[in-house]
Amino acid sequence: MSGPEIRELGLIPYLEAWQLQKELIEQRRSGAVPDTLLLCHHPRVVTLGRRSKPSAVLDSEVPVVEIERGGEATYHAPGQLVGYPIVHLDERGRDLRRFLRELEAMLIAALADFGVEAFPREGLTGVWTDAGKLGSIGIAVRRWVSWHGFALNVDNDPAGFRCINPCGMDASVMTSVAAIRGPGPWRAAVSGCVQGRFLEFFGG
Repeated sequence: MSGPEIRELGLIPYLEAWQLQKELIEQRRSGAVPDTLLLCHHPRVVTLGRRSKPSAVLDSEVPVVEIERGGEATYHAPGQLVGYPIVHLDERGRDLRRFLRELEAMLIAALADFGVEAFPREGLTGVWTDAGKLGSIGIAVRRWVSWHGFALNVDNDPAGFRCINPCGMDASVMTSVAAIRGPGPWRAAVSGCVQGRFLEFFGG
């Protein structure tokens, strides 16, 4: 099997990306495709993980999808960098906790390449900065193939998170690369850093 592949999907409806992940899980299990990272962003949507409660959604006008990943409510909007790693954990010791920590470390390294200092927080999955939470992570595993993934706030407006209690927290905890670095066309540059670090972390 060759090394990991990266597919850039651009702006894609959430349900289309969800269906593509399901198809890739089976292809990855059969060996038809290598580990694959899907990169995209979505029109406005709220996803509810297994620990979510409907009361976490504060705006009835935003579409809501209940999904299989862990975690609570997450908000997606254009300007985020959303990544779905379809990775066979049979080949990584079937260690889900380790995989989550690797995803955090990969995003932190990619942000460092871009000049943004980020870090994990004890007891909380995701990526943080001194200015607030920059990235959310929530995955699911089917037959030891991962799906769902991460959402990194690049140049989306963090005020959009006011439609939910993000991961059970107040929306004011969220920030973005643009809020830290200032306005700019950051998404392509951040995506390039994430792609490079994904190949480094998951290419062996």
